[in-house]
Amino acid sequence: MRRAIRIGMSIVLAGIAWLGSQTAAHAYQIRIATPDGPRFVIVHPARRGPAPTVIVLHGIAISAAWTSKISGFSEAALDRGFTAVYPEGIKLAWNDGREGVTSAADDVGYMRKLIGELGRRGIADPKRVYIAGISNGGMMAMRMLCEASDLLAGVGTTIANMPVRTGEACRIVHPVPIVMINGSADIVVPYNGGWVGPLGVGGHVWGTEQTAKFLAHANGCTTVVRTHFPSHKPLDHMSVTRTAWGGCFTPAKTVTLYRVNGGGHQIYGRRGMIASLLGALGPDISAAETIMAAFAKGGLPPRDEAGARNEQGHF
Repeated sequence: MRRAIRIGMSIVLAGIAWLGSQTAAHAYQIRIATPDGPRFVIVHPARRGPAPTVIVLHGIAISAAWTSKISGFSEAALDRGFTAVYPEGIKLAWNDGREGVTSAADDVGYMRKLIGELGRRGIADPKRVYIAGISNGGMMAMRMLCEASDLLAGVGTTIANMPVRTGEACRIVHPVPIVMINGSADIVVPYNGGWVGPLGVGGHVWGTEQTAKFLAHANGCTTVVRTHFPSHKPLDHMSVTRTAWGGCFTPAKTVTLYRVNGGGHQIYGRRGMIASLLGALGPDISAAETIMAAFAKGGLPPRDEAGARNEQGHF
């Protein structure tokens, strides 16, 4: 029996390694000239192009290459016919508008140029360019939403809140579907807002629910539905609460917040030291699968728990 189990595990691990090698084997880099110097971007292409494309923005001090390997977005994008693109911030940081330690680069200008280049090169469908961001990258995604929403078809963020200075100047001219995933026990980007990181060196952000309500108001959403999902794992006391704002200017331009009750500062659904930094490993939700499923469906959340499991496959 033990021998059979070992053989079975070897087959599973070999399959996972093969899938990862196939994803990596087809990836390539493109070079974008900017006033800050040349910047390189990793592209995991869909089978056909131009394709719907998700631009994945890394967290601070985590490279684009690492993010492409550990975040789960490459696999979730490929499964849905999307191209996944991984740019890198200067000195591994994005200028999301916070005071403090983030970059001073013109990253909004850079993102505009990158999106234009992806369309010009036939990589991306210009009408279906999405941004997903992690931590500092999620806050950069919110800045793009505030300053360049006309280029976007949707935004997804995880472990990120709206930077105060970005929010105060925010003008969303083109509402898009938005998905947020945050942990209620995050000690780096506090769920209730305030100063980011140790001693507040990472600047000041709004609370998660303040951020979501602001975005829902900008999208003209008028209804709210909350659904609670208990964990299905033994000895795991974490749960997920989904709050979905509907009745928006356009039905598909919904705002959906997934609160991971007891969750920390981590890439949900992933395992490993970097992916789960400062967070427990328990909650059974995948950030990449949840966000990409919403993008693929036009931003609409599932209607019930069964829909969440059968259609999105992330709970």
